[in-house]
Amino acid sequence: MTHTHLIEQASALLKPHTTGAGRLIGDVAAVVVSEGGTVYGGVCVDTASWGLCAERSALAAMVSAGEYRFRSVVAVWRHPETEALHVLPPCGVCRDFMRQLDDANLSALVILGRNSGKTLAELLPEHAWPAPLSDG
Repeated sequence: MTHTHLIEQASALLKPHTTGAGRLIGDVAAVVVSEGGTVYGGVCVDTASWGLCAERSALAAMVSAGEYRFRSVVAVWRHPETEALHVLPPCGVCRDFMRQLDDANLSALVILGRNSGKTLAELLPEHAWPAPLSDG
């Protein structure tokens, strides 16, 4: 699947909704392609008690299906006034969540645009547990 195709799949999930408490839900959407090739989607859920990013929502769907490794992930947001579509990089919490699901995910592609992307390892430097300090 091309970057453009995955971006379009994610954008189809965008259904922004403002709750009675004024919280915005569903304004960011993500898709993740599992190692097995299945596409899972999710949206952000921003509540007063806690929030769930779209990437973690999509990854939770993947984990619920019994998969833990993924090939690629992309998240999108549409500007409410201009309707311009933006590809968003994952936040630090999402990056670490992806890594913690399985170390093999460090080689997964994080799509950053129609023709650009980086591996999770490139976006998450210094992710390895450090060596102990020497006594000298």
